[in-house]
Amino acid sequence: MYKPRIEQLKAVFKSKGFALKEGVWELNIIGIRNSLSQSNAFDDTICVLFKDHYGDDTLRCFSATTDPGQFWLLHPLNVKGCAIMKEGHYPNVYKVGKHKGYKALEQIGKISFYRDNNLDAKLDFFGKGVIEVFEVIKANIHHASLSSPSVMVDKWSAGCQVINNGWLDFIELCDQSVLVTGKNRFSYTLLNSNEVKAAK
Repeated sequence: MYKPRIEQLKAVFKSKGFALKEGVWELNIIGIRNSLSQSNAFDDTICVLFKDHYGDDTLRCFSATTDPGQFWLLHPLNVKGCAIMKEGHYPNVYKVGKHKGYKALEQIGKISFYRDNNLDAKLDFFGKGVIEVFEVIKANIHHASLSSPSVMVDKWSAGCQVINNGWLDFIELCDQSVLVTGKNRFSYTLLNSNEVKAAK
């Protein structure tokens, strides 16, 4: 799992003109997609950057996947193809809600996705059989197995962002943010590992 520095994340946000939340306990939830991403591996990172009660910058990182598993690439739920989230900044698109009956971050705002309909095991972001959509598809942020870290993504993600280790800590941060700020809205930013590593 790649762990960026706070300064790198801030630099990328600034270079792209993305709004960084600076209030106490206002969370910046940031996915970092491995530039060499494989469709069935938990090889990405989801970070939470925020200011604590003292106003100090705090960064927590979690092993995750930002990509769907091979099962859904081969057997998409939608006739248009399997959903792969497009890298970008999406303000206020999640809330603390439910995923399959348990507490998770639920998609409530539109996000851009590639629909990969090539029906192979590869992640296709462009080319034949790929279209781009801007939709609410309930691509939630949720966990994989809670008993032990999963080895392969498989059915854990059909387009969702899935945390593989440290879920209880992650959702506790979200709950605390709602409690302190009184706001149940979360933005999500998906970056590529290459651009983060290149930042100073």
